[in-house]
Amino acid sequence: MTDIRLSRGLTLCLMSLVCVPQLALAAFVPAIPQIGAHFGAGESDLSRSMVGYMAAYAISMLVTGQLADRYGAKRTQLAGLALFAGASALCLLAPNVAVFIAGRVLQALGAGAGTVIARLWVQKDLPQRERLNVLTALTTVIAVTPAVSPPLAGLLVQYASWRMLFVCMTAVGIGTLVGAVFLLPSDKPRNGLQPAAGRQTTGPGTGPSSGTGTGTGPGTGTGTGPEAGPAAAPAPAPAPSPEPPPRTSPEGPLTAYRRILGNRDFSVFATAISLAWCAYFTFTTYSSHAIQVGLGASPVEYGALYTLVIAGYVTGSSVAKRLGRVRSLELVARLASSVAAAAALVMSVSVRIWPDEPLSLVVPMAFCMVGVGAMFPTCQAGMMRYDGQHAGAASGLFFALQMASGAAYTGVTGLGGDPEFPGLAVAIALPALALLLVCAVLMHSAAERSPQGPADAPRPAPERQPGTEPERPAVQPEPSTTAARHHEKHGS
Repeated sequence: MTDIRLSRGLTLCLMSLVCVPQLALAAFVPAIPQIGAHFGAGESDLSRSMVGYMAAYAISMLVTGQLADRYGAKRTQLAGLALFAGASALCLLAPNVAVFIAGRVLQALGAGAGTVIARLWVQKDLPQRERLNVLTALTTVIAVTPAVSPPLAGLLVQYASWRMLFVCMTAVGIGTLVGAVFLLPSDKPRNGLQPAAGRQTTGPGTGPSSGTGTGTGPGTGTGTGPEAGPAAAPAPAPAPSPEPPPRTSPEGPLTAYRRILGNRDFSVFATAISLAWCAYFTFTTYSSHAIQVGLGASPVEYGALYTLVIAGYVTGSSVAKRLGRVRSLELVARLASSVAAAAALVMSVSVRIWPDEPLSLVVPMAFCMVGVGAMFPTCQAGMMRYDGQHAGAASGLFFALQMASGAAYTGVTGLGGDPEFPGLAVAIALPALALLLVCAVLMHSAAERSPQGPADAPRPAPERQPGTEPERPAVQPEPSTTAARHHEKHGS
C-alpha cells in the first residue's frame, strides 16, 4: 500500500465526488411538477424518469467497479464526470421530455462513478488509521446534500426557472472534473504491467538473463543475454532479478459476482441496505406530487418538509456511527430496523386520521429515516468485511443492488403518477417491515457465525485440559531439567 498524504484538497475532491449524484437526485425532486408542466408531460412520465435515473445509477455503479479494476480509478472517474457535465447541459437545452429523460439517464450513468470510486480509493489506498475520518466526511456530505439542496432548488424553481437547476449541475460537474484532474492520485500500474527491476534492457556489462535487448556497458556489444558478446565474461554477474508476479487469468464478471454474492456478510448487508433504500426512494419518488399537487404546497414549502425528513437521516447516521464503536453492527442494524418499522406503522395510521395534513406523512417519515439513516453506514461497514478479490466489483455491486432495488420496487408498487397518502404510506411500510425481518433473523445468524460473534469464540479449549493433550506440556520441560542437571554435574 502506498502511503498517500491526505491533503485538504484531496479530501474536498472526494467529498465532491459523492456530492454530485446526491445533488442531481435531491435537487430535482422539488422541480418535478414544474418540469412536467413545461413539457406538457404527465406526472407518471416524470416519475418514470426517477425510476430510469435510479436504474441507470445502478448500472453505472455496477460497471464502475469493473472499469476501475481494469483501467484504473482515476481514469474511470474522469470519464464519469465528463459524462455527467455533458448530460446536465443536455437536460438544460432539452427541447422535449424524451430528450430530457435521456439526459437524466446519462446524468446517472456519469454520477454513479463517484459513489464507488471515493469509497474504493479509501479502502485501497488509505491506511486503516486514516479511513474513519475520511468516511465520516463522506457520510456527512451524503447526508447534508439531500437536506440542503431541496430548499435551494425550490427557491430557484419558484423565483427563476427549473433550467437554472441544470445550469448549476453543469457548473458543479465541470468544477469537480477539473479538481479531480489535479487532486486525485494517479492510477497505480496493474499487476503484470508494472516495471520490474529485472526487466531493464541496459546495465553494466550485459542485459538481464532473460532479456533480449541491447546490452550496453564497458566492453560489450549487442547480445541476447548475459553470456552473449565476447567481452561479457569479465563483467561481474548481475544480481538475480526478482521474478515478476505470475499472471493469473482474470475471472469473468459473472464468476466474480458469484464469488462476491457467496460471502454471507456481503449478501446480508446488501439485502438490508436495499430494503432501507426502497423505503426512502418510494417517499422521494412520490411525495413531491402528493404534497405539491395534491395539497397545493409550494416548492419552497415542500423543500422545507423534505429537509425535515433528511434531518432524520442525519440523526440516524450520527447515532449509528457512535453506537457502532461500542456495539456490534448486527445489534445496531436490529435497533435501526425496529425504529424504521415502528415509524412506518405509525405513518400508516396517521395518514388515515389526518389525510389532508402533510405533517401526518412527513413527521413519521422523519422518524422512519432515523432508522434508515442508521442502516446506511452500518450496512456499508458490514460490506467492507468482504476482503476478497475484486474489491472494485464488490463495491460497485453493493451499491448497484441498492439502487436497482429502489427502481424495481417503485416500478411494481402500482402507485402511478397521482398517489394518495394512504397508499404511499403502505408502500413505504412494506420494505420497512421486511427490513426488520431480515435484521432480526439473518443478521442474528451472521453475528453468531462471525469471528466477532459470541457463539464461535474458541473458548471451549480449556475444557479439554483433562484429556491427554494437557499432559504433554507437563512432560516437555523434563528434558531441559535433565540437561540442566547434567550441566551442573559435568560443568563444575
